[in-house]
Amino acid sequence: MQAKARFVNPRSGFTVLELMIALVLGLLIVAAGTAVFLSGQRSLGLQGSMNELQQNANFGLAMIAHDLRHANLNTDSTQRVNNKVVGSGVIFDIENLPSSLRDSVGDTFFTRQNVDEAATDIANDQLTIQYIPEYRKIIKRECTKEDGCEDESEKEDLISYEAKNVDCEGQRMVFDEPRIIVQRYHLKPDPVQISGQPRAYSLYCDAGHYVAGNDVITGMSDAGNGQQLMQRVDAFKVRLGVKAPNKTMRYMTIDEYIDAMDGITNEKEYLNVMSVEIGILARSTTPLNQENLINTSQLFNVIGNEMTLKTGAGVNNQQGTKYLREVFSQVVAFRNTLGAS
Repeated sequence: MQAKARFVNPRSGFTVLELMIALVLGLLIVAAGTAVFLSGQRSLGLQGSMNELQQNANFGLAMIAHDLRHANLNTDSTQRVNNKVVGSGVIFDIENLPSSLRDSVGDTFFTRQNVDEAATDIANDQLTIQYIPEYRKIIKRECTKEDGCEDESEKEDLISYEAKNVDCEGQRMVFDEPRIIVQRYHLKPDPVQISGQPRAYSLYCDAGHYVAGNDVITGMSDAGNGQQLMQRVDAFKVRLGVKAPNKTMRYMTIDEYIDAMDGITNEKEYLNVMSVEIGILARSTTPLNQENLINTSQLFNVIGNEMTLKTGAGVNNQQGTKYLREVFSQVVAFRNTLGAS
C-alpha cells in the first residue's frame, strides 16, 4: 500500500503578541536614544554658554586690569589718589583736573556711582582714570615747505612723543608733546540689539587726552562713545580700597568715599585710594530656555551690591528669557601711589 503524502505549511511568522512586544522594545530604544541625544544637546549648549561666558569675562577683565595699573602714573598728584589733589589717578571731581578744564568738563566724565542704565534694579557705576604713559622722544628731519626742499639743510627737526602701548580704544599715542591720557569705563546699551531678546548692554571705554592749559579733553564726548570691551554685561560696579591716616584699610563705595572726604581740608587726614575692585554681572549670548536649573529671579551679589534682574514689558523684561549668568570680580592695586597721608 502506498503511503499518503503529508504537506507541511511553509508559511510561518510572528504572532500578534510577539509583534507588539517587538514594537514596544523598538519604541523604548528610540526613546532612550532620543533622550540621550537631547540631553547631550542641552549639555553641549550649557557648556558652550559657560565657555563663552568665561572667555568673554576673563579677557575683558584682564584688559581692564592692565589699564587700571597705569592709573596715577607720572601725574602731578605726588603719588596720591583722592578727590582733592590735581592729577589724581582716579578722577572724582573737577578738583582732580587743571584749572583750564574746570569750565568745560561736566559730571558725566567723573567716577560716579549708580549713574548708568542697567539690566538690573540697581544702576551701574562709572570709573575714570588718568595717567601719563612712558613716552619715547623721536626726532625726524622732514621738509615742511609746500614746494619741497632742494637739499638736506632746508629740512627741519620734527619732534614727536610716542608711547609703546595704545589707549583703551586701541589708538596709538603719538603726540607733539607728552599728554595726559584719560580713560572712562561705563556701561551702555549695545548698538546691535537682537529682536525678541531683552535689551543687551556692553562695557565701553572712552579715551581722551589733554595737557595743562587745554580747555577740553580731546577725544572724549558726553555721548558716551568709545570702544566696546565686553559684550552682554548686565551690571558694572566699582568699590574702592581706601587707606586712612591711621593706616587702616577698608572697602568703600564711590558715594561712601566722597561723603567721607566731604569737609576734610587737612591733607594729613585725607583718605587715599590704594586699590579698586571692579565687579560685573555677565550673561551668555545664547538663551537656554529649556534649562530648568536657571532661575532668572535669583539675587545676585556683585562686590557687595545685591541686585535682581529688571522686570517689565518687552525688551525691559530681563527675567523673561533664560541666560547663563555669572558674577566676576577683579581687585587691582594702584602701583603708582604711596597711600601715605
